[in-house]
Amino acid sequence: MELSRKHLEASSSYFLVYIELIVLLSCLHLRGLNMFGLAKAALAVRGNDTDQQALLQFKAKITGDELRVMESWNSSIHFCQWHGVTCGRKHQRVTKLELQYLKLSGALSPYIGNLSFLKELNLVGNNFYNQIPQEIGDLRRLETLELINNSISGEIPSNLSACSKLAIVDMRGNQLTGEIPASLGLLSNLKLLRFSNNSLRGSIPPSLGNLSSLQNMLWEVSYQQKVMCIAVASSC
Repeated sequence: MELSRKHLEASSSYFLVYIELIVLLSCLHLRGLNMFGLAKAALAVRGNDTDQQALLQFKAKITGDELRVMESWNSSIHFCQWHGVTCGRKHQRVTKLELQYLKLSGALSPYIGNLSFLKELNLVGNNFYNQIPQEIGDLRRLETLELINNSISGEIPSNLSACSKLAIVDMRGNQLTGEIPASLGLLSNLKLLRFSNNSLRGSIPPSLGNLSSLQNMLWEVSYQQKVMCIAVASSC
């Protein structure tokens, strides 16, 4: 009888220790989840701040704003509501920058490379000048790059090939020089590639022939004031 009583007491003690252990582990788990949530929120805030600062640096390079578009880019409203800026719903990060035909002039800020969630950059029909910053190669989510009819000079950045998701690259009507980088042949998702009405030299790199997504589409390049074109499945 005495042995059974002691056995029961020991079992009860083990059970209480087991319960306490479960409670402790549960608290640690919840605390871990809470810390994870706080860390995630902190990263989101830092990411938002990075995007806002990148946009402000972009604005700082604008030297002409005839339509006063940049006046909406101020601290009175969230940057996701600035003219031409589109953000994703989940993370409030900039996914599109669309400022076409707004009579803007200025240089392209290298800080644009900090918009790490950017999928579309459209600056068509303005007067942006100087070179395309090398930092554009940091936009790993970029799918559309349209810089048509500006005054952009210099060479096409070779590290544009790092933007592996690019489907559309259109830089017609600028003052680009040099050759088309052979590394663009690494952009397997490309559907449209246009460089006509520039001052490019050399020939179309053979590596572009590997871009199967460009089948039945036109590639253009300005060469000695003449437009050469090549099509994958049909003649020009």
